[in-house]
Amino acid sequence: MALHNPRWRWVILAVVIVAAIIAGVIGSFKPDSNVILTELNSVEELRVRFNQDKGRPRLLLLLSPT
Repeated sequence: MALHNPRWRWVILAVVIVAAIIAGVIGSFKPDSNVILTELNSVEELRVRFNQDKGRPRLLLLLSPT
């Protein structure tokens, strides 16, 4: 398998082009507009909200200034 073969160069070029097209399609998706972010100020608030959504997918985003 020599990369000096022009056929391999075309295969590599085709793979790169397909990957770029797929990345463009994936990047064009927009998130739902009904997503609500909630600011919680204590662990107890987090526990209550987390338990309320039992059975549904949950995402926790923790941000720290440091």
